[in-house]
Amino acid sequence: MARTKSFVESEVLDKALNLFWTQGYNATSIQDLVDHLGINRASIYDTWGDKHGLYLETLRQYRRNNSSKLLEKLRSEQSAKKIIKDFLDDIVADSSTDAMKKGCYLSNSATELANCDQVINDIFTDNRIKMEGVLNELIKEGQESGEFSTRHSSEAYARFIFNTAGGMRVLAKGDISEAELADVVSIALSALN
Repeated sequence: MARTKSFVESEVLDKALNLFWTQGYNATSIQDLVDHLGINRASIYDTWGDKHGLYLETLRQYRRNNSSKLLEKLRSEQSAKKIIKDFLDDIVADSSTDAMKKGCYLSNSATELANCDQVINDIFTDNRIKMEGVLNELIKEGQESGEFSTRHSSEAYARFIFNTAGGMRVLAKGDISEAELADVVSIALSALN
């Protein structure tokens, strides 16, 4: 007879995500997870297979949570320019309030593991393709309404904005002011004009 779980998976995933985000994958041991999550090794192995399986599920949860926030903004009646500005401004705001300078969980994962873990590489690549697709649609809409230049293709601008967002997240892990990041946003938006 299967034993019932004495924990809520989504809550444990949130705790695991926070620990991995703070320490990184390689620096987090199974014992760290047991201590931090308040569940035993057997529960980790039974539920996620191993540390890697748990890590992958935290990445998926992170993507689900962040995708829903962006989709909510996309469904608003705001202009394409306003949505992209808010997207970049949110990175500035998040970075300026992140005392631990954790950066973006998905970007951190890619930097730490994508070159040696094909599954992580695939998750990161899929996220990039989907995000660029969303940005492409917004920029195309902005080009059609006259908000954005047609000097470059909507695909090229989408790649540029996605790259700018990723670069800002990496910069925010070091010593950079909110005003300096705001300058990046201002110049990125001016490139769309």
